[in-house]
Amino acid sequence: MRVAPQLLSDAGLGAVPDDVLSATVLSRLECPRDVARLASSSKRFNSLAGCENLWRSLYCARWGEPGELTRRAATIAGGYRRLYGSKDVTEKAAAPWTKPCPEELRASVEKLATRLVGDEQQVNVVFLVDGSGSVNAEEFESMLGFCVDASSQLAESVPQLQVAVVQFSNDVRVEVGLAPLELEALRKTTREMVRMNGGTNVAVALTKAGQLLKRDAAPDAMRHVVLLTDGRVDSYQAHEARQVADQLADEQRHVSLFAYGVGRGVDRAELLHIIGGPPTCAHVPASHPHYHLHHNLHAAGQPPQPPQPPQPPAPAAPPAQGQQPAPSVQAPAAAAPVGGADAAAASASAAATTAAALTAGFSVCLSAFAEAPEERYLALCTRDDAPW
Repeated sequence: MRVAPQLLSDAGLGAVPDDVLSATVLSRLECPRDVARLASSSKRFNSLAGCENLWRSLYCARWGEPGELTRRAATIAGGYRRLYGSKDVTEKAAAPWTKPCPEELRASVEKLATRLVGDEQQVNVVFLVDGSGSVNAEEFESMLGFCVDASSQLAESVPQLQVAVVQFSNDVRVEVGLAPLELEALRKTTREMVRMNGGTNVAVALTKAGQLLKRDAAPDAMRHVVLLTDGRVDSYQAHEARQVADQLADEQRHVSLFAYGVGRGVDRAELLHIIGGPPTCAHVPASHPHYHLHHNLHAAGQPPQPPQPPQPPAPAAPPAQGQQPAPSVQAPAAAAPVGGADAAAASASAAATTAAALTAGFSVCLSAFAEAPEERYLALCTRDDAPW
């Protein structure tokens, strides 16, 4: 809908309520340029044109429904109007590449600074940099630049920060061991790094990250593995990488796996598959009635279980005249040892119950915060082309 700004004036708008103007004029505008023109027509429209709901709607129309990361980016930017402008400028400057705007990048890196056990909890970040043949020199540099920029941002808010950089291809090479961050040394190392070339073995990279974290991270530290790659691996390699990720989640606590897409023809679906796994520490707010039980079990080394609110039994309907009452079915408090077919059935039942509990309580994902994989993925520097 086009509105002629010269026909609108403050004199004719005084008696019209704000909600009516928004519903009849602003809500029909589909182009930010029209909103800007309308805002310049009068002080009243200039005020109404800054409405968050309007700009959120315009954002959704162009980039889709915002997730948690986008909502945080909007807060950092100071609202959807500013976030829209920032993304628009970034998109035009980066074309034909896709890159996140500064607010999105900051919101994503903020997750790496989150701690579950107090502000003094150690945070460990292992950057896994793809040095395979499908990544060219420019893309490789963008990954290394991100490692430095993210580490610098983290250092501002994390007192106990340890960082490692591992380059991977068919094999792995530890460029920076897991140790307290020395930013200048990190910059020097990344400037001098040489691409390995070869294939893309994500599994061996995740294995090395697990070894570094197990050896050099504090027992109760946060453990973040940041995978920077184009994700172009065959199905067998992806399956192997997912198995290694699940093993890492099983062996260590407070693990989150992040993926940043870099390169031409990034396989986003494969990356989401690799970083999606069972939670390593389902986060329970301290205000939750099950928090203390959860925390005590976790401290004792037992795998955390999602809280399950008690379900009151449904009242049984009285049996019809002449019918026998149906036997009540209750889950046993503890299953007795069984064998053969009974054991298989009991195992399947237990697995189904656990899966249902996880689904009911938390997102099923490899994350200390129980976040969906989509919230831990970001297109850092991508282009819809065939690999280089």
